[in-house]
Amino acid sequence: MDQKIKDLLEKVKVTATTAAEAAGKAADAASKKAGELASVTKLNLQIFDLNTDIELLFKEIGKSVYLTHTGAEIEAEEIDGKITQIDEKYAKIAELKECIANRKTTCRCPNCGRECDKSDSFCSACGTQL
Repeated sequence: MDQKIKDLLEKVKVTATTAAEAAGKAADAASKKAGELASVTKLNLQIFDLNTDIELLFKEIGKSVYLTHTGAEIEAEEIDGKITQIDEKYAKIAELKECIANRKTTCRCPNCGRECDKSDSFCSACGTQL
């Protein structure tokens, strides 16, 4: 075989190997991002469920207050227990939101609002220290 053809085939082989490696890295990155998105979605669903529970507790407290207005005897401990549950659910929501924030790889510039990488020291748009 002619040397020029051998050199050309070797270059094609190197290029194909490089392209395959790049495709593998891209697939890994996409897989990782999909996994992160799935876990953040699960956390957001938990937050949604907790907010739904809180709304139900608010309705129950409102009903108890109304029943008290109509003369019914309602135990104060019953309302206090529901308020405690609401406080606990709000605390759990705060924890979940912190988990979501920690999983993000970006942050917002406090000056201009541009989205920057968490590893950046300065905003690429306005230069503000992050």
